[in-house]
Parts: sequence; C-alpha cells; structure tokens
Amino acid sequence: MQISEILNEKKNEIYSVVDTVMLCDVIEKLNDKNVGAMIVLDSSGNVAGIVTERDILKKACPKHLNSDTISVTTVMTPREQLIVGTPEDTISYAMNVMTTKRVRHLPIFRHETLLGIVSIGDIVKIFLEQSEAEIEKLREHIRNPYGINAL
Repeated sequence: MQISEILNEKKNEIYSVVDTVMLCDVIEKLNDKNVGAMIVLDSSGNVAGIVTERDILKKACPKHLNSDTISVTTVMTPREQLIVGTPEDTISYAMNVMTTKRVRHLPIFRHETLLGIVSIGDIVKIFLEQSEAEIEKLREHIRNPYGINAL
C-alpha cells in the first residue's frame, strides 16, 4: 500500500500558520484542531517548515521562552531540514523512516507541492486494518483449508 492511499482516505486538510505568527497562537491552533503538527508558510505561501508539539517541548519549554513574544520560526523545523515522503512511498517505508528519524509527522510532497501530512497514527491505523484482514483470512483457511463449500 502506498502513502497516496492514506492521503485519499483522509480529509487531507492541511493546517498551517504563517511564519510571522507568535508561538502562543500556534499552540492555541494546535489545540483547537486537535493535531500535533502544522505547516509553517512564508509570506509567499511557500512551505517554510513545520512546527510540532515536540518542537515546542524541546526548544521553547527548557529555555522558558515566552510563547507570547517569540515567533513560530524560533522553534519550527525549517524546510531544508524537513524529513519528507512522496505519495509513491510505501507505508512500510514511511514507518521505517518515521521510526528511524524519530518523527511523528511526515509531510508528503510531489515535487515542490505539499499534498498532505501523514502521522504515525495514520500508519498504525492502516497496519492494524491490514493485520485484522490477514488474521480473518487465516482463520477462514483453518476452518476450511481446502476451500470446499460443504452443503
């Protein structure tokens, strides 16, 4: 299964903020939307980076930065450091990248166009669905190993 299939199943709404917004506003929007990451856009509407819960916890909290007075750019991961995927990537590949790089959100790009964000939760959901389907097939095989329809 490819990442494109996850994007097709999701509403695929991309939540974003502009790079001039204060961190307190980002935190409020993350809470309102009940998401763990948002894309940060520059004044031209291009992707400038991503801000995640982990960015806030690692970069703002230990330094006791005031979220009312610092810009999102202080804590975001800039575009050139983003770990990204493509719609053609497999779910297994995406899970491996996310686990290896220790990221929970993977922006998905086709060339320079952002198509959506896949979270580790999206990946786990698909794996559970696939596992349940496989288990059911195995149970059916155990019940009827030769595929004979008994009347």
